Amino acid sequence: MSLQEPGDCFSVAVIIVNWNLAGETAACLDSLQRGSLLPLRVFVVDNGSTDDSAERLRQRYGADISLIQSPLNLGFAGGNNVGIRAALAEGIEWIFLVNNDTVVAADCLLQLRHAVTALPDFRLWGPLILYHDDPERIWALGDRALAGTLVTRGVLRNAVTPATLPAIEPVDYLTACGLLVHREVFEGIGLLDESFFMYAEDADFCRRAQEAGFRLACATRARMWHKVSRSTGVHHPASRYWRTANQIRFYRRYSHGRERLLLWLFTVVRLAGLSLRDVLQGRWSLLGPTWRAWTKGWFDSQPV
Repeated sequence: MSLQEPGDCFSVAVIIVNWNLAGETAACLDSLQRGSLLPLRVFVVDNGSTDDSAERLRQRYGADISLIQSPLNLGFAGGNNVGIRAALAEGIEWIFLVNNDTVVAADCLLQLRHAVTALPDFRLWGPLILYHDDPERIWALGDRALAGTLVTRGVLRNAVTPATLPAIEPVDYLTACGLLVHREVFEGIGLLDESFFMYAEDADFCRRAQEAGFRLACATRARMWHKVSRSTGVHHPASRYWRTANQIRFYRRYSHGRERLLLWLFTVVRLAGLSLRDVLQGRWSLLGPTWRAWTKGWFDSQPV
């Protein structure tokens, strides 16, 4: 990804975390290389892989990427923070977190720059993220909170992309699957909270950013495609456990009094319905992790 190649440069560092998926990471990097606007730097954090991922990526990309090897799996938040610290130390203005199981459109960074230029007061941006296997269907545009609650709804989630979709859509939450953040946000509120390990760290980060006065939006003309949970699997017990526990931990952190009680009841009803669906579909291995996660989320003595 040499900056000597034709193409403009955006003062942005791309950060990709790899864990035992060098092939997926390579596909993501290849899509970035085809971009009409190039990132200033690309940091690949190998997050304690137990295979030959780091060597494969080093041999294939050489000096085109800055490969950082962590001896331990630091989780999604910790792995990204390694790259964020490196980018901040180099004085780069924007930091773009990109899941390794995605590919980006050739004009993704260009469209993000257009959005940043159009609305400079917004400091957190997401591209429109579509399903890789259904490339016109929306996986994530962003979430909005239901009035007065911590419960959110995904904007147009699972809908086919409308032809009339606005170019910029303000939202309350963005996913770190693809998240462009100005350096002043990290300087103001800190990095991702590593105690979440994986899942809900992005919701926590967005909530802290909003509380500090930063604004968020999706630049819908900037597009990427997500292969969806390649590292843990859609119905993997570990994925279910961390997603459930950390969502509840997020609720505990930001709710009080009556709202917390209502969220407690909401999670009971929601997980009961999810467990019934698991039973009907024969996913018995998910029942234990689901309810252990519920217990940990609400009653763990670890500070939230």
